[in-house]
Amino acid sequence: MADLIVGLVALCGIVGLAVLARSARAAKRARSVTVSLVVDSIGARRRLADGRSEVASWPALTVVEVVRTTVRTSDGADAFVLLEEHEDSGCLVPLGVGHDTVLLAELARLPGFDLRRFSEARSGKPPARTVIWERTG
Repeated sequence: MADLIVGLVALCGIVGLAVLARSARAAKRARSVTVSLVVDSIGARRRLADGRSEVASWPALTVVEVVRTTVRTSDGADAFVLLEEHEDSGCLVPLGVGHDTVLLAELARLPGFDLRRFSEARSGKPPARTVIWERTG
C-alpha cells in the first residue's frame, strides 16, 4: 500500500511539473505577441505585449535576414525578416500577416537589394536563416 501511495505522489508531482512547464511556455508566448507593427518609409517598429519594443530605421540597417521557422506564431507567420541595425538591435517583421507589400517596397530601395535572393530565402525549407542583404562600405 505504501508503494502505491509513493507512486501516486510521484505521478502527481510529474503531472504537476508538466502543467507548470506548459503554463510557463504559454505565458512566454503571450508576452511575445505583437501588439502593434508599423512598416513605413521611416523603418519598422514593433511593440510586444510585455512592453518591449523593436525598432529599425532604413538608413541605419546593416543586415537583412530571412528567418524560416518550423512552427507558426500566434499571428500565423512561419517566416520573418530580421532588420538588424547592430548586433543587438533591430526589428523582426513577420511575413504573410499584412506588411509584405510595404516591407518589400522599402527593402527594394536599399542599395544592391536583390528580390530574387529574398524570394529564394522565403521559399526555402525551414528551419533556415539566410542573409539576403548587407550594407557595404
